[in-house]
Amino acid sequence: MKTWKVKTLNPENLPNLPEMPGLIVRLLALRGLTAPAQINDFLNPDYNKLYDPFLFKDMQKGVERIKLAIDRKEKITIYADYDADAITACAVTYLTLQKLGANVDHYIPDRFSEGYGINEEAIKKIAENGSKLIITVDCGINANAGALVCKNLGMDLIITDHHEVTGELPEALAIINPKNPSDNYPFPYLTGVGVAFKLVQGLASRFQTSDSKFSLPLGFEKWLLDLVAIGTVADIQSISDENRILVSFGLKVMAKTRMVGLKILLDKAGVKNPPDAFTLGFIVAPRINAAGRIAHANTAFELLVTADSEKAEKLSEELDNLNRHRQNLTEQIMSEAKSQLELVKDKKVLLAVGSDWPKGIVGLVAGKLAEEYRKPVLAISTSSDGLAVGSARSVAGFDIVEALKHAKDLLQKYGGHTQAAGFSLMAKDLEDFHLKLLDYADQVNLALAEPLIEADAEVTPMDITWENLEYLEKMAPWGYGNPKPKFMGSDFEVLDVRLVGAQSQHLKLKVRYGEHRLPAIAFNQGFLATQIKWGSHLDAIFELGSNTWNGNKEIELKFYDIKLKI
Repeated sequence: MKTWKVKTLNPENLPNLPEMPGLIVRLLALRGLTAPAQINDFLNPDYNKLYDPFLFKDMQKGVERIKLAIDRKEKITIYADYDADAITACAVTYLTLQKLGANVDHYIPDRFSEGYGINEEAIKKIAENGSKLIITVDCGINANAGALVCKNLGMDLIITDHHEVTGELPEALAIINPKNPSDNYPFPYLTGVGVAFKLVQGLASRFQTSDSKFSLPLGFEKWLLDLVAIGTVADIQSISDENRILVSFGLKVMAKTRMVGLKILLDKAGVKNPPDAFTLGFIVAPRINAAGRIAHANTAFELLVTADSEKAEKLSEELDNLNRHRQNLTEQIMSEAKSQLELVKDKKVLLAVGSDWPKGIVGLVAGKLAEEYRKPVLAISTSSDGLAVGSARSVAGFDIVEALKHAKDLLQKYGGHTQAAGFSLMAKDLEDFHLKLLDYADQVNLALAEPLIEADAEVTPMDITWENLEYLEKMAPWGYGNPKPKFMGSDFEVLDVRLVGAQSQHLKLKVRYGEHRLPAIAFNQGFLATQIKWGSHLDAIFELGSNTWNGNKEIELKFYDIKLKI
């Protein structure tokens, strides 16, 4: 049984907004939004309030170097990572440079043979192919050795990244990263594609006002926002401030996307307009990620940049097949990992190790296990050469990059965010590595989470209104940093209940709540079917939403957790 708790809020922190429903005022205050101007900006995202890209101190330098490369017809190579954030960042940058008439190429390393980050051998290949300028997207901030290779080969390097800085900054012509400690950019939570888009904004500003024969049509960059939204949601960064604007407008652009490949991908996945953040995070991003996890990320990149519908059909089908294969592998590795963790689940940091687990799957497995065990989890794949490569996923309040830093003497490479990171080390050091992580968890007094569900508010039937639902829709897009509100409700009377889903794993209900008769869905709670009968009374933690069927729109409850009343 999970403990239920309603979030506390000091009544003095509630703004005086009589024109707005009290429930909505509470939800906004819980998000720290109390000033009318703040609330207006939140409920009505304004594209014109994106920050000036030239607040990055190296933006001007980077833009001018790119202009010089275009004027000289120098070859430019975009160097990207292989996840959805990086692939969309690569596509956004590539399409912009292509539109500017640049001689542009891209390079995405192979996850399995090259690994994450700037590969020194790849830099040499890029130089041999004639590039004079490399622009990194979603990587490079800790690539000191790679930057030195660039310098020695006579190539300029522009780094665009958003990862944490773990040491000295690389020697590069320009570094554009909101986490750069020597920078003063006002929003530190941009994703890799978000930073790439800031570079595109800088280029648009420069080329839309210059007398260069190459120029970007006015508003060109806005049509890239669908890709920006995908990468932002996929990378699980806070959907607040600038990210909220990017995702909000990205969803609007996606509804009428000009990207041939993306449109076919959406059609094939059965996505209906208007798309939402769930569509991005659970339907689109996994398909893009599947390429780099199972085969090579170039498949997804080519899909996003192609203007050939026949090619897009083929690539989209390939991504669909890769995604299904990814799902099967994830289930298999999850089962193997859980069999290990069940024996040591009392430890504060959990570590699961498998021989030749696919490197593209371990991050997914770590994320699912961290959610299930409510602890930091590291999933690691070992190979016959004695190397161990892993992904870590953390929980609130535990900075996994700092934890890895505590064990850096054993690591060959590491990097990431506070909640997600990658690393490599020798397999023989795994036991000592785990001990160092546990030591760090003790030092920071990591408190293990109880099975707790926090509701944003306790509601009555009078709160179930179309007005409240319309305000909730304006509070979207939901995601990390702006989770969909959960409500606690008491004494629902069951009028009907049945099992639905391919494996009869979900409950479909009709309930009476005060004067309301409402449909409800309880995903993955089919096991309660033998206990819930017609006339049963129950309490629930639920989300408020709507469902449209045959042209009729009705309020629907999504039961997150249920407690039967005796």
